[in-house]
Amino acid sequence: MTSETEQIRLTATAWFLAGFGAVPFTAMALAQAMAPGFSAMYLGGDGAFIGYGAVILSFMGGIRWGAVLTQAPDSGAAQTLILSVAPSLAGWLALLIDRPWSLLLLLAGFVAQGAWDFASARKGQLPGWFGRLRLVISAIVAASILLVLLV
Repeated sequence: MTSETEQIRLTATAWFLAGFGAVPFTAMALAQAMAPGFSAMYLGGDGAFIGYGAVILSFMGGIRWGAVLTQAPDSGAAQTLILSVAPSLAGWLALLIDRPWSLLLLLAGFVAQGAWDFASARKGQLPGWFGRLRLVISAIVAASILLVLLV
């Protein structure tokens, strides 16, 4: 296969996996809004939602860590490594604090990470398609968290 074909496959796979990864956010948020008893009994309620958010937020920081390691070192590489652990720490803290602060921390973390990824893609530090992907998925996740906050 050509490198262009490989890039198309990689991009499509990333979009598919990111969309699939957003399903638990939307499903749990909708379940909490429409059937809170069902959500609490069968889906784990707030605990499962916050736990999933913490795991995914940590994963997002790991993406930035990995991206730095595959690029030629520059003056901002060390700073990016340092900042890339913030999502893991925020996710961990969200597991330890009470609602609504846990949800607000996750919301802030996902919005900040999404904005950072989008801005980095616009600067050419990450692929352009990744910036668009992060913008869309961050909006879905933020809307899901906001819905859970409202119920």
